[in-house]
Amino acid sequence: MFVEIISSKKYWKTVTFIGIGFVIVFSVIEHLMRYKGLSLDMFMEERISEGKWVRYFLSRVTGGLMYGVIMGYYFELRKRKSNR
Repeated sequence: MFVEIISSKKYWKTVTFIGIGFVIVFSVIEHLMRYKGLSLDMFMEERISEGKWVRYFLSRVTGGLMYGVIMGYYFELRKRKSNR
């Protein structure tokens, strides 16, 4: 069943949407907590100007992908078990 789920196109679409949603929500919450509001100037100075944008980008992509894979598998497995 694991291989069936991993090889389906629907699973990877789910992973993509869940991952993107996670990245957006997580980034907004982290930004609000770190800068105590919408401080784009401080964000640009700290993340972009100092060259930390690669690390920031890779951490978001990796976290979103991991979360998407785990939750996508959980949802597909639950759906297949309920259809039995």
